[in-house]
Amino acid sequence: MSFRYVAFLLCALLCSSCDFFSYSKKDKGKTVDTIVDYTKVDEFPSFDKCKNLFNEARINCFREEIYKRITESLQQHNFVTKNSLDEEVLIDVLINKDGKFVLGKVIASNEVTRQLPELDSIIKLTLEKLPIINPATKRGIPVVTKYQLPIKIKTE
Repeated sequence: MSFRYVAFLLCALLCSSCDFFSYSKKDKGKTVDTIVDYTKVDEFPSFDKCKNLFNEARINCFREEIYKRITESLQQHNFVTKNSLDEEVLIDVLINKDGKFVLGKVIASNEVTRQLPELDSIIKLTLEKLPIINPATKRGIPVVTKYQLPIKIKTE
């Protein structure tokens, strides 16, 4: 009779899984990625012309379009200088979460600032005339992005 009990116990232990004896809780819920890199966006801002492109093509289309529009606008103004200029001006452009362009800061040499004091206001007007675009997104949420655009100023 004791042989039957031992055989039954041995059979029960062999047939049962170790998982039944485990006391650790297993979380069957979704895991949430809590590490967010706020220096990068998931989708770059884009003009309507560029919104169907992906990755590098979309970024290049955006850059080309913004340079084209700013250059065309700046060429409509007649800049008068005492001396010739051949310098680069850096423009900090913010694109807010609504897709509007906002002038951040214009970084120019003292010579450019002295000879073209109205350059800041012209650039600001140029940016205000740009159309509203699709803003950058991070995890599906529109976010503010900042770009620094180099503009070549050459006068004679």
